[in-house]
Amino acid sequence: MKYNQYFVWQKYRPVILMLLVILLLRIVVAVKWGYPDVNIADATSYNGYATAIVQNEDWLTNPDFYGAFRAPFYPIVVAAIYLLCGINNLVAVYIFHAFISTLTCFFIYKLSRHIFNDKVAFLSLAWSGIYLYYLEYVRMLMAETMIFFLVILFFYYFHRYLTYNKGISRYFWLILVIFAVLIHTDPRYLFYVPFLVILFVVYRRFWQGVRYYFLFVVLTVLFMVPWTIRNYLAYNSFVLINVRTLDLRTPQDRDKSIERQLKVNVMNFGIISQTHKDDYPSEEERIFIKQNMNPNNRTPQEIDAIKKNVYPDSTFLQRKWFQFKEFWRPFRFNYAYRPFPDCRFVYWSTRHNLASILLYGLLLPFMVWGIMDLFLKRKKVVWFLLFPLCVQTLLHVMQWALTRYRNPIDSFIIILASYGMLQIYELTKRKSGNVLQNVQ
Repeated sequence: MKYNQYFVWQKYRPVILMLLVILLLRIVVAVKWGYPDVNIADATSYNGYATAIVQNEDWLTNPDFYGAFRAPFYPIVVAAIYLLCGINNLVAVYIFHAFISTLTCFFIYKLSRHIFNDKVAFLSLAWSGIYLYYLEYVRMLMAETMIFFLVILFFYYFHRYLTYNKGISRYFWLILVIFAVLIHTDPRYLFYVPFLVILFVVYRRFWQGVRYYFLFVVLTVLFMVPWTIRNYLAYNSFVLINVRTLDLRTPQDRDKSIERQLKVNVMNFGIISQTHKDDYPSEEERIFIKQNMNPNNRTPQEIDAIKKNVYPDSTFLQRKWFQFKEFWRPFRFNYAYRPFPDCRFVYWSTRHNLASILLYGLLLPFMVWGIMDLFLKRKKVVWFLLFPLCVQTLLHVMQWALTRYRNPIDSFIIILASYGMLQIYELTKRKSGNVLQNVQ
């Protein structure tokens, strides 16, 4: 027994040590650089929801609290941390994120190892350990760290299920539960449901795959019933997961709800909702700026863009192309206005560009190489790894694209790029060996 334990330790020592370093790095980021204020971006609404759970006995039936429009799972987790460690104890939340983010790296390793080999797995683990986007969200009160984890967790067990010899297994029930938690964390992943049938039938006999796919769908719907009942009690109408997913209330009721939410925002947080369209420069302001005036204190970058007559993309195809580029963007050296109705002015700092190029952009050519290699070798797994990349891209080209909407599938970019790197290394080594052999 002791020999077996020693063997396991010797075999997995580099992985265990790497995971400990990854965890330590995240704890340092959480404690030293964690955002101390909840009143920034999406953090305010998550904090409002979690605080309501802790403080309001009627939060299940009365949605008049700030952040009520959010999906429930992440605020419930934050509320549990607040109950244990105190309300607004953000350090405790960020340390929890550190452990979840480390688990994300661990399951990237496990999926890589299950699909490829130890070398690809260790390289994927090392890269994910220092991956800037994973580190960034550890220190923020946002659901992203949880989403990253749930996505890779779901696909790890989904691959285990698909490659299991028998028709159904414990992995099927695992992916069902994980997916139910995922869509109650971010309902956008319901978009995956109609496409999942592809993987079911690619990896299984056709009718068997169709049968288990429909079972998966039916059970997923059943998992949504409890929270739908809660929403009916809270809104007196059908609301699927949250009001941003599917809200069948009358327009009058929705307007009243928005008005109440605005009052809660101002009363509790002093927040006045404002669209980015309100900041979009009018033609009159553009004329002033071209006359070297700056009535609204625009940044030098935005002044430069206005003087160069930069406008948002306006046609349908232009808008979709903008979303595609924004989704996959490794750097931004030019300035732009996002398409209507958002219209916010966007540019990246030099530091942002360097970090993105080195830790994400550098992966893209190796990812492409890895995909081509798998296609040429006719490996079925290429369809599995491409699936989340394609579906997530389609979703956000159709809807709205930001870098952070791509981040949940960056784990698959890391895995494919790690495979591509090692294939190039092996190819180079073979060619070098052949050259030396010919010389001798």
